[in-house]
Formats: sequence, C-alpha cells, structure tokens
Amino acid sequence: MVAVLRRQRRGPILTPSSLPCLGKMPTINLTEGCAHGCVYCYTQGYSGYPGRERINLFDNIPELVDAELLRKRKEIHRVYFSPSSDAFQPVPEVLDVTFRTMSILLAQGVQVAMLTKGTVEERFLELFAKFPGKVFAQVGITTTDERLRSALEPNAASVSERLETIERLMRSGVTVRARLDPLIPDLTDTAENLQPLLAELGRRGVRSIAASYLFVRPAFARRFSKQLAGIMQVTAAAESWDWHRFADGVRGGNMIGIEERQKRFARLAGLAAAADMEMHVCACKNPDLTMSSNCRIAGPPLPASYPADLPLFQRRQ
Repeated sequence: MVAVLRRQRRGPILTPSSLPCLGKMPTINLTEGCAHGCVYCYTQGYSGYPGRERINLFDNIPELVDAELLRKRKEIHRVYFSPSSDAFQPVPEVLDVTFRTMSILLAQGVQVAMLTKGTVEERFLELFAKFPGKVFAQVGITTTDERLRSALEPNAASVSERLETIERLMRSGVTVRARLDPLIPDLTDTAENLQPLLAELGRRGVRSIAASYLFVRPAFARRFSKQLAGIMQVTAAAESWDWHRFADGVRGGNMIGIEERQKRFARLAGLAAAADMEMHVCACKNPDLTMSSNCRIAGPPLPASYPADLPLFQRRQ
C-alpha cells in the first residue's frame, strides 16, 4: 500500500524540462516519487524522492495550471506528463488530479502528451475522444513476460493491461507509440524477448516504436546490479558501464558503450523492420549514435516558430 502525502505546489507549474527533447515544452510532474516502484527508476537518486511506498502528491496543480493559462504571455501548444513520474499511477488521488489537470488543458485548446506504464481509465478515454488529434501517448513496454514485468515494475500495469490500453487509446483517437525503454542488455533486448513483443504490438496496430537503453546513476549502479542479479539471475555489472552524458551535456549516467549500443540497436531495427514497424532511437540519451533521432516522446515536432526563450507567463505584479 502506497502512502499518499498531500502537498501544495508553489511557483510556476508549466515549466520546461532540462532534457533537450522537452526543452521547448511545458512539463508537469504531479508527484514526487511514483507508486509503480520500478526497480531501475533513476528518480530514486533525486533529493526530493520520498522513498519507496510513498509519494508526495501536489493536489493543487489543476488550480495553478488554470491560473497560469489565464495569464499566459504566449501560446502554449502542448504540455507533457511527466518527466519524473507517471500521471497514471494506480492511486485514485493521483488519477483524480491527472484527470482534472488534463481536462483544463484540453478545454483551453492545449494539446496533451504523455508517457505511461499505467492503466488509462474509461473517463480519460471519453475525455480524449472529445479532442481528436490533441492527445499523444507513448506506452512503455519492454516484454510480454509477465514474470519479468512484475519483477522489474512491480506496481505498474500488467502486460495485458498495457496492450489493452494501446488498443483503447487508439480507438479514442489518440496517436500511440510503444516505447521500449529502458532496454536491459541480455535481458529485455534479446530476440527471444523482443520478437513476441513486436508481434503483440503489431497485432494492435502499432507501427512505430521508440527505444533506448537503461542508464543508472553511479550511486545507484551497484545496488541495481545486485537487485537484477537477485530478480533474474542476470549478471549486470552496471557500475562498470561507461559514464555517458545526454545531449547538450545534460545529466547522464552509467550506460553500455557506444559500440554495444550501436550493434544492439541495429539488431532491434532489423526485428522492427521485419514486423513492419519504424524504430526511433532516443537522440537525447544517445547523441553519440548516428542512427539516433527524435523519438517523439512528446508527440510530433512543435512548429519551428514556437519560441523557447520567452517567459511562459506574465508574473503577477
């Protein structure tokens, strides 16, 4: 059972992420911490991380977003949920705040983009159906093996629930991609694991996937290696992986080397092509690879004229 600690958020809400792929787009984190409890989650190293089985929920975000939209100085095209959490955690209080916030944005003509490993309830599907072409989703999924999924992502949606979510989102007019991230070397990136996954995605109409490999913070690398060894008897000496910085020198972590990534991504690209899918390698996390590109984590590219250097909102005097 996850403990929900309600908090009041202060300051601007619709602020861009430091990640280059989200640098021009307002983003929203509804919580600190995440109820999904993924063992590989990099946010465990954040100073605001409340610990396992606890989340801090900012339940005043809908009101703050509404107020910011009223005093905006420039047009807001799209808002992304959520760089450091998941908007569809299996917690009723979180889902209520997510629904209220997305309803306000869509009603004001603002597009919504999201990445989730959760279950999308019917009320969201009904909301999204009212705004065709305004919602963009990536569903995180790396395996069809429920035992493996449960070990890596204990409180996230099951494999069958995520596949159903993809179908239901598509029927509601949402543009959907599958996100194979994080791939874990020799565990989730094998042909034996990926071929059935791509087949299941293809049967549900998925024709585009995004992919990237696991990265871990140095302080977390040794602990993660032990966790993974205990879960699946897989040797993953993450602490011996090279330090790798993201695009534009932003953040980074330990990740397998460039030659290994190039080889493994090429193998995945071949499997995707055989399944009649296009594959995009996350350019933010793989700026050193020539095959990397815009992974569309937040939907199609924004207009070239969309300004990134102006304050989003006029401050109250």
